[in-house]
Amino acid sequence: HPTEAVLELARQPGVVVTGSVPDVRPWLAHAACAVAPLRIARGVQNKVLEAMAMARPVVASAQAAEGIRAEAGRDFTLALGEADFAHAVVAQLQVVSSAAPARDCILAHYDWARNLSTIDPLFEQAAVVPPILETCPA
Repeated sequence: HPTEAVLELARQPGVVVTGSVPDVRPWLAHAACAVAPLRIARGVQNKVLEAMAMARPVVASAQAAEGIRAEAGRDFTLALGEADFAHAVVAQLQVVSSAAPARDCILAHYDWARNLSTIDPLFEQAAVVPPILETCPA
């Protein structure tokens, strides 16, 4: 749920505040860039991964990018503080840049088939029935 301050931004020309949407992809497909100014984050932020997977330029805080296997400056823009965010977003809006490296990064590190293939042998090992252990007489 957007805060009152965020809802106020919708009064500016060209700003749309949606709140929650059932599928973020149509919105990302039309976005000039994705912004993740999180101050507190726990775990990998899917919103950043989704934007990178859709080859959208991403401007993210250190907290939003934490745990993501990507390189700042190549796969996304790291912004530290409000002024840095503003500058980075304006810079993204002024240039037509490709976020193909970000998508390539996602395909290289977050591909389900590739990641699950490393887990399959572990399941196979776990499925092997261990030999019956001898018990100590009581």
